[in-house]
Amino acid sequence: MSRASALVIFLVLLSLISSAFAQTSASGSVTISGSLQGPICVNGTCGIYDSGTIQITVNSFTVSTNYSRSANQKNATQLANSLAAKLNASTSPVTAAVSKSKITMITKATGTAANYPLSTAVTHNSNFAKASFTATPSGATLTGGTGGPTPVPVGALLQQLSNNTSSCSSSSDPGGNLSYCFAFFNGFNTNANNLGAETLVPDAPAGHVSSLSIRNLLYSGWSGKVICEYQPWFGLSSHASVGYNENSSATVAAQNSFMLREGCDINLVDFYGSLDPNQSFNFATTNAVFADLNSRSGYPLKFGIMEDKGALISSCPTSNQTEAATVTCLENALIADMDYINTHYANSSVYFTDAGKPVIFSFVTKSVWPILTAADWDTVWSAVKAHTDAYSAPFTYIHQFGSFTTATYDNGRFGWVQPPTYSSTQQFWWGSSTSSSPTYLDTFYSAGLTHPSQLTIGALWKGFDDNNASWGRNRVIAEQCGQVLLNTAKEISKYFGGSNPQLPYVQVVTWNDYEEGTAVEDGIDNCYTVNASLSGSQLTWSLAASDSYASTATIHHFNVYYEDAAGNLYSAASNLSITTNLLDLSSVVPTGTWTVYVEMVGQPLIINRMSNGVTYIH
Repeated sequence: MSRASALVIFLVLLSLISSAFAQTSASGSVTISGSLQGPICVNGTCGIYDSGTIQITVNSFTVSTNYSRSANQKNATQLANSLAAKLNASTSPVTAAVSKSKITMITKATGTAANYPLSTAVTHNSNFAKASFTATPSGATLTGGTGGPTPVPVGALLQQLSNNTSSCSSSSDPGGNLSYCFAFFNGFNTNANNLGAETLVPDAPAGHVSSLSIRNLLYSGWSGKVICEYQPWFGLSSHASVGYNENSSATVAAQNSFMLREGCDINLVDFYGSLDPNQSFNFATTNAVFADLNSRSGYPLKFGIMEDKGALISSCPTSNQTEAATVTCLENALIADMDYINTHYANSSVYFTDAGKPVIFSFVTKSVWPILTAADWDTVWSAVKAHTDAYSAPFTYIHQFGSFTTATYDNGRFGWVQPPTYSSTQQFWWGSSTSSSPTYLDTFYSAGLTHPSQLTIGALWKGFDDNNASWGRNRVIAEQCGQVLLNTAKEISKYFGGSNPQLPYVQVVTWNDYEEGTAVEDGIDNCYTVNASLSGSQLTWSLAASDSYASTATIHHFNVYYEDAAGNLYSAASNLSITTNLLDLSSVVPTGTWTVYVEMVGQPLIINRMSNGVTYIH
C-alpha cells in the first residue's frame, strides 16, 4: 500500500471517529399565552385583577416572574422577555431568545446529557377560576442533544429492585437476604379484628428506600440535627423476630451505615442499663453500637443514650416498697447508670453533646412507681443532677414532654408518639391520643417556644401499631400511606423556622421498633405502583394507588432508565417533576434495543417503586 493510500484511509477513519463523537446542543421552548383578566367585583369590592407567578425549570435551574396590573407585567410578551432575561444568567444551563411570546432555549452544554428536563408552573389569584396566562413547554425535556461518549451504567436492575436497607429482606426479594440475617422478614400485619383498618401492614417488607436525607422533610433552612431512636433487643427470644441479631457487629454496623445514608446525625440507643443481668442482651447491643460508631473516623454518626424505665424496674420494685425506699433506690440506680455512661461512653468524642455537655434522654416516668409524689420525683432527679454536675462535663437531661418546668434537672423535653386505642375513626388521630386535631404536638411546640432556654426536641413518626408486641394494647395510628410522616414534619414548620426560632433537633420515633409499628428502617409504603407504556418513541407512565390515602406528596421525583441485555441500567432522564408523565426517548436513548423503566423516587424514608419494563427499539 502506498503512503498516499494509507493517508487517505487514516483521514477517512479520523472523519468517522470525529463524526461518532460530534456533539450538538439541545433546544426547546416555552410559549407564554393569554391576557390579564379583570377587573371583577368580589363581595362588593371592585377593580380586582388577576395576579400570579410564571415559573420555568430547566435541569433544576428555576426562574420565575410575576404578572399583575400594578407591576405593569400585563401581557405575554412582557412576561416572556422577563423570563428570558433570567434564563440568560451566567449560572443558567441555557441561553434564551424571545420571538413575540415564545422563548427558545439552547443549551450551553452539548451531547445527549444536555437533553435536560423542562417544566413550567403557573399560579393565579383564587378569585379567578383559572390563571390569565399559560406557559406551554415544547416537551418534558429539551431535545436534539446528540453525541458524546458511550453511556456509563449507573447500576443494575436487580440492585434497584432489591432491599437496600439494613432490615432483613422478604422471602420474595429478588436480591435475596442480607448476609447477617438468619431469617427473612415478611412484614408484620395489624390485628385481624381491626375492621376498617387503613394500614394493614404497619411494618412493610423492606424495599428499595429513597436515599433522600430525612432533613429534607424539615422546613427550608433547617440546620439542626436528626436523632434516630434505636431499639437494641431484636434477636432476643422474648421479642418478635425480624430476622437479625443485634448483638452481631455486622448487624449494627449495617444499621449505622444505613442511618448515615438516610440522614441521621445521632443514634440514640434505648438503654436498659448496666445493673440488671436479665438485660445482658440489650447491654451487649448497646456496646456493639458504641464500638462501631467509636471506630469510625471523624465520628460522622454520634452515639447517645435514652435511659429506659426498664433499666430500673428490677432494682427498684414498682410496688410493695415504701415511698422512702423507692426514692433512695431510684436515686442510687440512676446514679449508678450515669456513672457507667460517664465512664464508658460520654468521655468519647463520639458521644452526643450539646454546648459541650453530654446529653441524656430519659424515658423514665413517675407513673411507673405509683407511690411517688411529684415532690419525690423532684428529689430523685435533683440528686441525680447534683451528682452528675460534678463530672468534668456535666450531663444535660431531656425528659419526655408532659410540661416544661424550671427544675434544675429539666434541661429540655422531647415529643413522643401518642397512640389512641384502635377504632375505625380514632386510627386517624395522628397527633393526639384524645383528639382528631394534633393537640399534643400543638401544645408541645407552643410550650417549647415559651421556654427558649431549654431544648425542644421535635418528633417525626410514621404511625403506630402495637399488635405485634407482647405488651400490645391495640393502640393504632394509621400511616395513611406515608402522609402521617409528612404531617408530623409540617407540624414543626407551624412553629419553627423562618422568622420564628429554629428547632435544634428532631427525633425519628423510631428507627426500628417493629413491635410497636413505628420502625422506619424497612421503609414506608406509599401505596403506589408505577405503570409504563410506549407508543413509538413516546414513553408515558401513570401511578396506580392501592389505597385511597395514597398521595403524590410522598413522591419526590421520577427517574427513567434503559437497560441492556446484561441487566445494566443507564440513565435516560433523572429528577423529573412529579407532574411529568411522558418522555420522548428518541433523543435520550442511543441506538439499539433496550428495556425502559420508570422509577418513582419517594420522599425521605419512602419505598421507591420501579415500573414494568417496556421494549424500545431505536
